[in-house]
Amino acid sequence: MCEPTLLTPDASNIAKAAIFAASANESNQRTRNGGFATSVIQLLLVAFISVSVMEFASWLPFNIPGVASAALATYVPAWYQYDEILTKFDNTAWTYGTDYALTAIMSVLAILCLLERSPDNSPRKDAASFKLRMYSASLLVCYGASTLAGGWAHQHFTTVDSLNTTKFWAMWCVCVGNVAFASCYMGLIGREVQRYFGVPGAIPLGPWWFWPVFGTYMAAACALGYISFKRPACDIFIAGITQFPSTFYLMATLGLRRWPKSSASASKESPIDLVRLSYRIMFYVGFIGNAPLLPMYPLLVQYSGMTMAGINTLLHSWLMIMWGMQGISLLHLCKAMSSYERKESRD
Repeated sequence: MCEPTLLTPDASNIAKAAIFAASANESNQRTRNGGFATSVIQLLLVAFISVSVMEFASWLPFNIPGVASAALATYVPAWYQYDEILTKFDNTAWTYGTDYALTAIMSVLAILCLLERSPDNSPRKDAASFKLRMYSASLLVCYGASTLAGGWAHQHFTTVDSLNTTKFWAMWCVCVGNVAFASCYMGLIGREVQRYFGVPGAIPLGPWWFWPVFGTYMAAACALGYISFKRPACDIFIAGITQFPSTFYLMATLGLRRWPKSSASASKESPIDLVRLSYRIMFYVGFIGNAPLLPMYPLLVQYSGMTMAGINTLLHSWLMIMWGMQGISLLHLCKAMSSYERKESRD
């Protein structure tokens, strides 16, 4: 009769370790599979949202009550092929001069956001505010790059033949593409605002790459001519419509909370307590304030009798106010974030 095999203590420990390792590997494999499946679902979701938003942006101008007929006469598809009859592109100093002014103002605000470090030069506080400062500056740089390219195009491409060149296509892609890609930085700013200023759990953070993928899709659609019109200025308005998901996300991250009724009742124990009411109002108005330009533009073009130079100057002046309010309010948020360290980690 065979005697039963007895495991020595060392052999028993080795067997237990092997069983534990096998179990851990199986668990890790399930985790990897689950993470991959989640990533695929998230990628499909951002693709669906991106395509849907672009389709909505192309549909909306023609379906605003009281504006549809003016929009049909104004938004004529071009696919970067321009003609003498329908193409209108202003080359006066009023248009490119105000473009350059916007570039200068956005550049100054971007630099100020980058330099808004902690007052006591604390490396920890500077590190905590770094992403918010970088994303805010990047958004303003997008605006500035757009108006710089737009101003250059208005100044130097003065004939229809010059508009039908690769040089103009490249310059106009920079102009419109930066407006389209700005959604990326708006969303990332909203993500940082939610992490540091928002109510935990009120707004989902989502994967960090969601907004870069979204912005890249919009910029690619611009480059491919999907939002190209005989009046090149129309391209900007369609690109602006695509910003609505990131705009509402950004506004919700700061707005969905209960605020102290006065500065005296604030605890001053977190960055949110330093965000003053006047800057919050500036934040909300600045980010939603360009919406009236969408119905206003075709109405001005078709019915106002104003010159293109006059219309462009009016629109650029409006942008200067709204983008300026965005920049100043973001600078205030950067200052608040740089003044206090985050006391606890949030995912």
